[in-house]
Amino acid sequence: MKPLQQITALVLVLYVTRFAAAEKNWFEIHSANFTVISHVGEKRGIEIAQHCEQLRAEFSILMDRTSTNDPAPLLIFALNGEKEVGELTGADDRNSKHAGLFLARADESFILIDASTDPWAAAFHEYTHELLNANASSNVQTWFDEGFAEYLSTFETRGGRADVGRVPVGELQFLRRNGKLLRLADLVRVNRNSETYNRSGLLQEMFYAQSWLLVHYLFDHQLIGRAQSFFDLMAAGIPLDDAAQKAFGMSSAKLEDELLAYAKGERFRFFSLPASRESPSASTSVQPLSDITVSALKVEVRWHAKIVHSNDEFAQLAGEFKFLLAREPENSVALRGLGLALAEQKEYDGALPYLRKAVESDPQDARNHRALSVLLGAMEAAGSTNLGAYSSYGEAEVCTRLTPGFADAYRLMGFALMRQGDFDQAESIMRKAVSLSPRSEAYKLNLADIELKKHEYASALVLLQELKNSDSPEIAKQAEYFLTSDLGKKQ
Repeated sequence: MKPLQQITALVLVLYVTRFAAAEKNWFEIHSANFTVISHVGEKRGIEIAQHCEQLRAEFSILMDRTSTNDPAPLLIFALNGEKEVGELTGADDRNSKHAGLFLARADESFILIDASTDPWAAAFHEYTHELLNANASSNVQTWFDEGFAEYLSTFETRGGRADVGRVPVGELQFLRRNGKLLRLADLVRVNRNSETYNRSGLLQEMFYAQSWLLVHYLFDHQLIGRAQSFFDLMAAGIPLDDAAQKAFGMSSAKLEDELLAYAKGERFRFFSLPASRESPSASTSVQPLSDITVSALKVEVRWHAKIVHSNDEFAQLAGEFKFLLAREPENSVALRGLGLALAEQKEYDGALPYLRKAVESDPQDARNHRALSVLLGAMEAAGSTNLGAYSSYGEAEVCTRLTPGFADAYRLMGFALMRQGDFDQAESIMRKAVSLSPRSEAYKLNLADIELKKHEYASALVLLQELKNSDSPEIAKQAEYFLTSDLGKKQ
């Protein structure tokens, strides 16, 4: 590591470690399906886990034939104030404040919420994004994501009943004060890269409020089941007006008029369902966390808050974890982090001891086995013979036993089978990855690649035609490449 990188890494680690030490009494709360990292008290952490368990149970009743499995291990951070939520991501904007954030990645996902006051709306909103990740296709538009998350944000249990879809008063009041709505054409164009979505202000408020209104309208008028048809039509290039007519039975102009009248009305239905009879506290456990574990977890969150990283940043990341390991050599989170950072720099032999040690330190953590599988896969592809008794397929298979819904473990198994030339089994396994994480366009691209290798051109064409319109430039570029270099020759 260069001297400047060493200094930068040291400063960052000193900051993170000092911040963790100042925040005493961090706890890890485990319920049947959730892990909450909290320093706002055991009680609040337990409450968050239990409330999320309740929403998870009711979601299965509300939305038939849906999955409640997490596509990747999920950690919920209960934090002290909106400012702390922003600080944990390493945001440069000091004025950036968030009641909640959701960071979804292939290896693990995070929900960050301000738990200092009333955290329920934020917790339910962000957890709904996780539920959508496990169920919605990649062509579902952003307004539906945020509108559905707001729809579930008012979830409440009382008197043996669970209410879903109550009106978020703030959004409705905002719409009525404003007196007008965004054009539907503008609403459907908003994506996660849009300025409207990312910049605080009136337009962002309008986007969230109108997204909620449209989702509530679709539920209230029994049209929610037609939403996917609308998204499919739009993704296929059908004009907005025709897509609205075919999916919802009305033109886009008519739908705009309906929404405006709906916002001014007084009838907003909601679902009242039997509350789950399972006791959410039956399997809740609490354990304290060391300062080093908290620091390592915070480094992970900050790293996952950014998608693209430079080689220098990987070197800095390795330095941070090395610093933490000097204080706690057996810490599995820091071992895993350092191993992955070195693997990204193609220092495979250097990474292997750390990831083996992470697995040995905590063999029940699927993330450790997944990390080792990633490294071993890279080493196998490079022709390395320094693997010992380990294999990429074997470590990924352990992941699926520990965490059956871990989509990326199936991807890694699929790649291992491809390297062995077993394309039939690789295709089956990759389809499993896609089914567990239907929003992952990378998994769909992997599946299309396998289908091309098997000369299954028709099914590959369907996937690639969808992916060439991806919001991700890299996915769209690779899909276009396959279409022109492989499928183009077969048509």
